[in-house]
Amino acid sequence: KAYVLRLTEAIYEELRRAHSKVHICALCPGPVRTEFDDVADVKFSVKGLQSRYVAEYAIRKMFQGKLVIVPGTTMKLAHGFGRFLPDKQILKVAYHMQKRKNG
Repeated sequence: KAYVLRLTEAIYEELRRAHSKVHICALCPGPVRTEFDDVADVKFSVKGLQSRYVAEYAIRKMFQGKLVIVPGTTMKLAHGFGRFLPDKQILKVAYHMQKRKNG
């Protein structure tokens, strides 16, 4: 996921410098409630967002020219805090969140 985000950012900058009318963005929604959760018998430790909300939010932000689209308060906070925490601390938090998954 980090690779895709960085690649998107790099392509965005190349397109911007080329004065292209093409726009690229990355959607980072975190957990999204879908039927996959039931099929895979998985429950996320963080409450997932409704898929319709995520799609509508993403389209709205895409047309506003956002590069990185992060819907939902929880994921926005996580994204923001991630900028200030050391990598090893982020790894510990991510491990504990994944460990709390059921399924």
